Amino acid sequence: MVNCLMVGAGEYTTGCVATAAGAAPDKPAGVIAITMIDLRRRGKVDKLVLADVRGSMLPTVRDFMKKKIGAYTDMDVTMTTHPADDVELKLDAYKDAIKEMNKGDVVTIFTPDDTHFPIAMDCIKAGLHVLIAKPAVKTLDHHRQLNDAAREHGVLVAVEYHKRFDPVYTDAKDRIRQLGGFSFFNATMTQAKAQLDTFRGWAGKSSDISYYLNSHHIDIHCWAALHLARPIRVTASSCTGVAEKRLEVDHTIEDTITLMVQWQNFEDGSLGTALYTSSWAAPKADCHTQQYFHYMGHKGELRADQCHRGFNWSTDENGFAALNPLYMKYTPSGTGHFAGQQGYGYRSLELFVDAAEAVNAGKTTPQGCTDEGVLATIDSTLAVTAILEAGRRSLDNKGAAVEIIYSDATSTQPADLKLA
Repeated sequence: MVNCLMVGAGEYTTGCVATAAGAAPDKPAGVIAITMIDLRRRGKVDKLVLADVRGSMLPTVRDFMKKKIGAYTDMDVTMTTHPADDVELKLDAYKDAIKEMNKGDVVTIFTPDDTHFPIAMDCIKAGLHVLIAKPAVKTLDHHRQLNDAAREHGVLVAVEYHKRFDPVYTDAKDRIRQLGGFSFFNATMTQAKAQLDTFRGWAGKSSDISYYLNSHHIDIHCWAALHLARPIRVTASSCTGVAEKRLEVDHTIEDTITLMVQWQNFEDGSLGTALYTSSWAAPKADCHTQQYFHYMGHKGELRADQCHRGFNWSTDENGFAALNPLYMKYTPSGTGHFAGQQGYGYRSLELFVDAAEAVNAGKTTPQGCTDEGVLATIDSTLAVTAILEAGRRSLDNKGAAVEIIYSDATSTQPADLKLA
């Protein structure tokens, strides 16, 4: 049985957010901690360790988890935390936590995007299996370095792209394989302005909304179509005016970013176009994230709307809402137990733990996990990072096109990026 280190005690891990709006309505008790605590209850995980940079915040985090997660029947929220409660700031507190882990244990990294690389590299070198929040890293170079390190140390490294485990998206991926060559893909994800308050510390500084949200559908598109075609050129455009005013800053923060990506089919060299749009400047709506895509192949098309599942409710307190318990189900069972084991947010984590255990037991290898094509392994997601970095480079160069370079005519592993 593996132990689990959770690096980052913020919204996605614990649900604890120090803003007026609090945690996003689709994850009021977080995702990582509640899942790992339930996996411990089910006998799949043993010791839990939580590391953040602010020890002075951890008493509040523990109290929040006790209230939100401990309210379920048989959910023991006990865990070791780093740094000590009297430490105001310790950027490398995760290193102390790593010392408590054994080779073959698992670690989740849900911290600001620009911190993923050094934390993941230290965990890999310690022999831990690593699950990184999307985007894995911000540059193709860092992605390749993590991939090389994972191979050297024989550990499983993956990106937590939970949309892969939504049954609708999973079926869409398989149906896309029946639609012939790739022609057109259009995906949109928007979140309410309140999300900017949660990410005030890094918005427009160390990362952007494209890295944060576009990464989801870029992964879905690559997962479904990379055997048919590959991305070859990226041009980006953005909108501004909302985020900078809301956060009262003097640096640029894009409200909305659209990446236009040229793809080329392997079979006949024909071209396809993909549009990936993300925003955190939307008004409050019936769900936290509006998210949907349209795919067109040479032999057909399909559309998926992940935010509207035909399941709605209204209350006097909160009004109308579109619900998606297929992601995370927080409503307890009749016995008061947590009952969200079938949610794709939960399954994404459980399947990673299962895969790590299988690697430890010699039943599979990290390469075997890549070949299986279920988890978004570090080895299989280079194209996602290449598109994201190319988009950032395009924005930084006034919308100039950025070419994605490959080593040969059939490779799907980007080797470099170049301004066109």
